[in-house]
Amino acid sequence: MLADLGLLYCALFWGISFVSMKILVGVYPASWILFLRFFTASILVYVFFSRRINKNIKHDFKAGLILGILLFIAIVTQTIGLNYIGGGRSAFISATYVLMVPFMVWALRKIFPGFITLIAAFMCVSGMYLLTGDEVSGTFNVGDFLTLICALMFAVQVLAIARFTKGCDPITLSFAEFFSLGICAFLYSIAFETRNNLIDFESLPELLFTIILCTFGCYMIQICAQKYVKPSRAVIIMSLESVFGLISSVILLGESFTLRTGLGCVLIFSAVLIAELEPFIRKRG
Repeated sequence: MLADLGLLYCALFWGISFVSMKILVGVYPASWILFLRFFTASILVYVFFSRRINKNIKHDFKAGLILGILLFIAIVTQTIGLNYIGGGRSAFISATYVLMVPFMVWALRKIFPGFITLIAAFMCVSGMYLLTGDEVSGTFNVGDFLTLICALMFAVQVLAIARFTKGCDPITLSFAEFFSLGICAFLYSIAFETRNNLIDFESLPELLFTIILCTFGCYMIQICAQKYVKPSRAVIIMSLESVFGLISSVILLGESFTLRTGLGCVLIFSAVLIAELEPFIRKRG
């Protein structure tokens, strides 16, 4: 239960971060934001857990490096894809990783996720369809392809976390993931982006909120929590990110809330509830 609450915390603050990210993307190029977020977060992890990291770094750094690269590819392909498709369509395609994870577990580990999990996953994606409005229709293009790669990388990263946490220290994994992603983002930004300044002090509160609560806190908690939560269940809980993102945008940015988006929220909440009740449903069955 504590691990589930940790993933719920991640979904909550990732959702709220949509508001701060909307401010930051108007100030910095996308990869520079990633560098500031994850490289700074890696420093924070080291400051608080240096002894633990120094003890395990030789054994666990390679695994954390893989996690960082996977997450970097996911975010970059999603960002580039947004140049070709709308935000709603991108959000919906990205959310298909919720469906990919249980089927990948089934294919790779020969473990059937269970009909309850599959129903909850389909409910999540259906809810995302309602949340993203009418942007999901249209012909398949390069933006869709890139965003599908993004969804696939998110799914692979979730499965990789589940595997690596069995034999690695989750704090050291977090440090290595943050550090490697930050370096990848820095190199990408230097090669392909231009920026007006290194730090914008007017948007510093939003940047600090994103670094401390939504990066240092959330991604480290995700890795720690996934040690105790099945990947298929974890992605269903984390899908609440989109619901919290919508609610925070309505409250803080004054965006509209319609019957359609309300039904989408209900579907996703119901899917999470089903996933949480799955052990009790199986016992009664």
